[in-house]
Amino acid sequence: MNRRFLQRATLAVTLLLLVVGMGHAQNRAKYVFYFIGDGLGINQTYGTELYNAQAGGGDGRLSFTRFPVRTYVTNHSSSSAVTDSAAAATALATGIKTNNGYLGVDKEGEQARNIAEVAKGLGYATGVATNVGINHATPSGFYAHCKDRGDYTELCTQLFAGEMDFAAGATFLCRSRSGLKPQDMVARAREAGIEVVQSADKAAQVRGKRVILLSDSLSRKNLPFAIDRREGSESIVDFTDAAIRYLEREGDKGFLLMIEGGRIDYSCHDNDAVTTFKEVNDFDASIRLALDFYERHPDQTLIVVTSDHETGGMAVGYSKYKINFERLLHQDISMESLTGVMQRMREQGKMDWEDMQSLLKEHLGLWDKVSLREKDEKSLRKTFEKNFLNNGEKVVGLYTSNEKMAAEAIKILNKRAYIDWISLSHTGMQVPLWVKGVGYERFYECYDNTDIPKAIAEAMGTNLR
Repeated sequence: MNRRFLQRATLAVTLLLLVVGMGHAQNRAKYVFYFIGDGLGINQTYGTELYNAQAGGGDGRLSFTRFPVRTYVTNHSSSSAVTDSAAAATALATGIKTNNGYLGVDKEGEQARNIAEVAKGLGYATGVATNVGINHATPSGFYAHCKDRGDYTELCTQLFAGEMDFAAGATFLCRSRSGLKPQDMVARAREAGIEVVQSADKAAQVRGKRVILLSDSLSRKNLPFAIDRREGSESIVDFTDAAIRYLEREGDKGFLLMIEGGRIDYSCHDNDAVTTFKEVNDFDASIRLALDFYERHPDQTLIVVTSDHETGGMAVGYSKYKINFERLLHQDISMESLTGVMQRMREQGKMDWEDMQSLLKEHLGLWDKVSLREKDEKSLRKTFEKNFLNNGEKVVGLYTSNEKMAAEAIKILNKRAYIDWISLSHTGMQVPLWVKGVGYERFYECYDNTDIPKAIAEAMGTNLR
């Protein structure tokens, strides 16, 4: 009797383990979306929600801030407490700390296996999409291994020789001293058998070949800021849609797709709050496409949203326990584009204070929609006379050189809304992590950015090493 009982109990346990094992196998992450908001901090995120609520009513919530996992991770590099995008991309792709400026290698320069290569080994299709250069730091972290993030030619060479199925970005970045142009990189890609197109819809329809999607103008290093985008211009949302359509068809065993909101970082380097909020909304619109996909495949899809670092040290409601975001609703142009308008004014000889006032009224709402304090108006007038009229020094950030007049006007507008910034560069702040989908519970134990790709690999049923 006891023997029969033991036999039956053993059989029951064996069957139970088989069922559990089958459940785990069925619930692995077959489709992985990895979103990286370059420069995105919690105040950029919350500020966007406040701006949205002011602009459209309701709570203004972004889709990803409702995910079940909402936590923070540290993001220092091996060489500094403040990471650059290359070291952060390496950590987020390989699970290894490295020096600032290094991509896909450890601090000793040894190649490190990344999550896209792991996915490829499982038979997944892989892709990257960004609204900046296709061989900029963050996307390159998922296909390249190089000790110099600025060696754009080498990064392109590795992209062409590698196995990434889909890659999208504004253009190929080229150093002037290399003597190469984006058109040269296009030719090299085609020689490698890659389909290169400049239309998101065409990219989505490519079959049986690797594809690279670029913007309609190879001379433009980035897609336009959302706030400046003209009707009909493609965006990171279009690139994401094309990537999903391509990878879902080509990836029979699943896919891993990294999408970067790269222009968030650029607007934060400029300390341009409204432009940042519009970029975060674009980023969120891409995530909503992944959520639509999740609704079709809820038991097989994992969505991870994070940042490589915070940029600018944005403070929201920094004084007098107030925010006045209604004062931001009249800005309809980025600092970068406002600089361009001011430069054209100078070229056309429009050098009167009244001309400048009209410009700032039109694009920022100053004076007629947003009242100015006496000290603010004095500051603007002084900048106009001492700097603009003399074509004086520019406000130089990591990626832009803006008119001091444009920077001063937007700085004042930000402060009238009770937004301030502490830096034109990266900060050492922890960054947010949001996760939804298959295996999301693994991410509760993520404390550093290197933990994230390890958890993704585990959710896919494997590991990084």
